[in-house]
Amino acid sequence: MKDINDATGVGPALAALRAAAPDPDRAARDAHLAALAREVRAHAEEIAQAIDADFGGRPRPETMLAEVGLVLESLRHARRNLKRWMRPGRVRLPPHLWPSRGRVLHEPLGVVGILAPWNYPFQLALQPLVAALAGGNRVLLHPSEHMPRTGALIARIVADAVPERVRVLDGGPEQAQAIAAAPLDGLFFTGSTATGRKVARAAAENLVPVVLELGGKSPALLMPDADLDEAAASIVAGKLLNAGQTCIAPDYALVPRDRMDDFVAALKRATARLYPDPDGPDYAAILRETDRARLAGLLEGARAEPLMARMPAAPRMGAWALIDPAPDHPAMQDEIFGPVLPVLAYDAPAAARDFVNARPTPLALYVYGSDVAAAEAEVAAIRSGGAMINEAVLHVAVQELPFGGAGESGMGAYHGDEGFRAFTRPRSVVVARRSLARLARPPYGRAVERVIASLLR
Repeated sequence: MKDINDATGVGPALAALRAAAPDPDRAARDAHLAALAREVRAHAEEIAQAIDADFGGRPRPETMLAEVGLVLESLRHARRNLKRWMRPGRVRLPPHLWPSRGRVLHEPLGVVGILAPWNYPFQLALQPLVAALAGGNRVLLHPSEHMPRTGALIARIVADAVPERVRVLDGGPEQAQAIAAAPLDGLFFTGSTATGRKVARAAAENLVPVVLELGGKSPALLMPDADLDEAAASIVAGKLLNAGQTCIAPDYALVPRDRMDDFVAALKRATARLYPDPDGPDYAAILRETDRARLAGLLEGARAEPLMARMPAAPRMGAWALIDPAPDHPAMQDEIFGPVLPVLAYDAPAAARDFVNARPTPLALYVYGSDVAAAEAEVAAIRSGGAMINEAVLHVAVQELPFGGAGESGMGAYHGDEGFRAFTRPRSVVVARRSLARLARPPYGRAVERVIASLLR
């Protein structure tokens, strides 16, 4: 505790959580989840209003579906499955230990930290919290400092639902840094790869296990037989959700060279159909002015095609396609996180596959094609955190599917069963009875030689 800067409030909050009752039983955990669900439902409209105000414009349906709805579904899923998750696993012991019995318990990590980002400020704070509470933990939660109204509302919701189990600290980046450096029992971070590296280094000083949900450049690969209009509609819907400020948004598209012009035309048709009024309530703003400037800079040095007939006013930004930018173009270096879609030509599927595999592992992969078997072969050949065929983004909403990256797109996974595992640790227990293993005790003789001979067979 002496290494924590108490001025951030982390030290006192951690001490209070350490003093709270550990390891609640299933009934208590279910009560925590039920209370949280009740408060989320009661504040649903207020959540949408707070996020809209913090963003400077966020469509209510996007917040209700991608934030409130996903959190409530994760709560329902956890409550339905909690008994199964907590049930000790039975283990078949080897013959030399018979008739002893073995089992595996899933115990809480203890006091864990959750560092949430700004792009989905409610969902990406509460979904990990659901998993942590299902796992029986006490939680130090830090909402993004870029979303002050949302952070304050999260603090109220948590205080009304689970005041003894969770402390919300909604200060600035120095507070998040103190949490990352604290002697916790586990740490969950969602954000950029660059910040994830810093979080992992800070946690490593105290040997704190981490789950890192990062980003990356998730490709959309169009096979030669892809339906261009269907693929374009899916890609535009996934790319322009939250104005591209989504970690699993299609980051760039790979298209057969002879279909490039047709695909760009399909992108324009899809954008006009999905967003007929870019200044209207269905299109989100770009939260930070620095991001708007960064995204505008990506339009330089490559052929930029507007996908909207009329570009919206700030703080919104219109959608653009970058046609065949060079590999060293800034748009091909880092995650774009906005409504700019590079469209790259390829001459053979093998070349597109090699292009993706030569780069850091993406968080998601989207393959489009009429021949599903061929598309599945591409998914099998390309490394990614998750994948979809003929659709984008929607896999994140399925609680039964683990969500996580690999390499630079993250480590560890959550949602559903994987979320429970992420916030618990397996503990082995053996109830010993007289067994042949006692023959291995000294003084050694012919009996132990027979045991050794049986092991070497």
